[in-house]
Formats: sequence, structure tokens, C-alpha cells
Amino acid sequence: MTKPTETEPRFVGTQPRLLGMLNRWHWLLRPVPAERMAALRIAVAVVALLDIGIACLPQFAAHFSENGLGGPGAYSWRFRDGHYYWSLLRVLPAAWGPAALLSVWALAALALLVGYRPLASGLVCWACAISFWNINPGLCNGGDQIRNSLFLAVAIGRSGAVWGVESVRRNGRVGRVLVPGWPAKVLLVQFACMYVFSGVYKLLSPGWQTGYVMYFVNHDLEWCLTPNLSPYLPVFAHRLSSWVAVAWELAFPLLIAFRRTHALTLWMGVVFHVLTFFTLEVGHFALYSLSFYALFVPWERWHRPAVTSEPLA
Repeated sequence: MTKPTETEPRFVGTQPRLLGMLNRWHWLLRPVPAERMAALRIAVAVVALLDIGIACLPQFAAHFSENGLGGPGAYSWRFRDGHYYWSLLRVLPAAWGPAALLSVWALAALALLVGYRPLASGLVCWACAISFWNINPGLCNGGDQIRNSLFLAVAIGRSGAVWGVESVRRNGRVGRVLVPGWPAKVLLVQFACMYVFSGVYKLLSPGWQTGYVMYFVNHDLEWCLTPNLSPYLPVFAHRLSSWVAVAWELAFPLLIAFRRTHALTLWMGVVFHVLTFFTLEVGHFALYSLSFYALFVPWERWHRPAVTSEPLA
């Protein structure tokens, strides 16, 4: 075996052994630059720390304490026989368990941010997120499911191969580093399915068909963060935003597969989630969704200008 040089890419990780034709599926098994997964790890960790510090801590006692709205017995029916929900808060003492588990979650997210043992820290973040999600599902939205998938992806995707305290470059060696691409591809499929089924659900609604749903949402004091600005937009602009959102969601898998529409599709997704974050009450759904888009930025090309990037999709 030849010793890797500065220009020869090194593969870090293990490729799965799949059955039949799946084992020869180049798109799924093709390695990706390690910078992509590292960027995803950092983005997810930053959003997780914001989630813990801004969304969880201010109302933590009311939502998760022993006498709060989401104590261990608040949703006990979810854990009855025949159901497979679980939560570490069901076994930890109610007096100090929630605070201790939140502290562990914050420390694991910080470890994930700096790239310290991303496999372990990612799995710990996942277990903590699942525990809080199951103990009080009334607080959850689509962002929670996305968050849980992202934690698993950064845990098993060798996201600490570069840009971390345990980077393979820590000994001074340089050169391209590749990691297994299937975790990123699985995430892409999940997001494509999420967008498509969301578009199908909306398309079945008369409010989305006529486009007036966004007009009423943008004037709703419960849903809209900027209801005082909505009257300045003509009604047709609200309707057009509804149609564009549905069309983009339904066409996402197809548009992202072609080079000519790849970048435009991704930029539309970024704009979509940024606008929803600043104008609608969607919680951390928008932020976790935005962190997913870090996978598509050609970090390796900016880090090494001579490297030619290819689209993840």
C-alpha cells in the first residue's frame, strides 16, 4: 500500500456492505469531501446550543420540572405497553433529572461543535433530544424530527475528520480527506420526502390552491411575527408566495438533480427558511433546516482552490 501524498485523497471511514445492486449504487456510496460533513456538524451544534439556550432554558421549569406542564407523568399514555416511545427522564429522578440531562445535552453539543469525539457526542445529543421530545410532545414541531435525524447523521458520518480537535490533520499531514457519502445522501432523501409530502398535503387544501392561505397566515397574530408589515403587500403577493412554495416543494427532488437548476433550487430553499424564520412562528424548524444546507456549500474548493467540486445530489 502506497503512503498517501499531499495530493492523493485519503478516505476516512467504512463503507457499508449493501445487498445486490445497492452495493454498486455509485450515487449513494460515493465519498464526499470531509469538509461537507464537518460544516454540517458545526452548523447543527450551533443551532442545538441556540435551541437549548433560547428555546429550552427560559421556560424550562414550566415545561419539564416535576410540577410543570411536562413532568414525567404528563404524557404517560405515550409509554404504555405496545408503544416504543422512551425517555431517559422516565428513569432519572424528577427532582434533578431534567436539569442534569439538559446540562449533559449542552456539554455534548459543545463537544460536537469543537469536534471532540463526534460519534459519542452526537449520539448523546440524539438521546437527550429524544428524551425531551418524548416527555413533552406538546412543545414539538417539525424541527424536532429534523434535529434528531441531523444528530444521527453527524454522529455516524465521520464529521470530525476535519475542522475538529480530533481531526485527522492534527498531526500536520495535509491533503484531501474523503468520508462516506451515504449519511449525507440519506439526509437528502429525507428532506426531499419532507418537501414533497408537505407540498402534496398543501396541494389538497383549497386554501393553498387559491393561494389565500398565506394572506390569512401573514395577518394572524398567533402565526405571524410581522403582522404590522403584511398589509403593505398586495393580496396577489401573498397568493403568489403560496403557489411558489408549493411548486418548489413538489419539484425539489427533480430540480436538485439537474446541474442547471441545482444551485437555484438550493438558494430558494435557503431564502424560504430564512423568510419563515423571521416572519412566521415556526420555532427552530427553520434553523435546523438551514443547517442541512451546509452540506451543499463547496467548502473544500474554498479551502483548496485547485480542487474541483461536484454537486452532492
